[in-house]
Amino acid sequence: MSEEVVYLITGGPSADEKQRIMDFQRALQSCGKPEPRVAYVGTASNDNKVFFHLLKKSILKAGAKEVVLAPIADKHADIKTAKQILSEADAIFLTGGEVEDGMLWLQKYDLDVFLTELYHSGKLFFGLSAGCIMMGQHWVHWDIEGDDSTSRLFDCLNFVPMTFDAHGEKEDWKELKCALRLLGSGAEGYGLSDGGFYCADSEGHLTSFRHGPSIYSNIEGNIIRKV
Repeated sequence: MSEEVVYLITGGPSADEKQRIMDFQRALQSCGKPEPRVAYVGTASNDNKVFFHLLKKSILKAGAKEVVLAPIADKHADIKTAKQILSEADAIFLTGGEVEDGMLWLQKYDLDVFLTELYHSGKLFFGLSAGCIMMGQHWVHWDIEGDDSTSRLFDCLNFVPMTFDAHGEKEDWKELKCALRLLGSGAEGYGLSDGGFYCADSEGHLTSFRHGPSIYSNIEGNIIRKV
């Protein structure tokens, strides 16, 4: 497997804190530091402080020396400080929330490019739910929520050449299927199940450490489940 990997953790109703801490621990171990410093990217939740402190506690329990929020989701954000926090970290965590919000804040300050450079330099990235989707290639914007006729694709970070959805099984992966229709024939997408833990690499390989993903393909306009 390529050295350029990301770890993908899905939350959802069945998420268990003890298991999440164990997943964080396994991800952090791969960066090779006994007490890694973690930068927290909270753009998908608009840098929500309650969410930050909740997840910070879990990441610290997983063995991190410190967890620092990179201040980004603000029209007066201190981007110089954010870049310093991101550069000096041993690992970078992308939190859950709304994928489009997460990407818009990063793109506003060209931090999508900056994070991509850090990823390709060997920096460890791991994410939760929306953070997982953001590390893939594309996601979907809907002008009218739930109306696929108003949908269009937008770019994500493209760390790995894959398109993800997270814990959408109760809706039969409706949003992932919409993304695949927009991507066209030959496209493939991965539904990351509720409470799952995965590793993906820059060559497009996905490893599941618990229950596997739901994999769909667009075959001449028909969305077919492969696994």
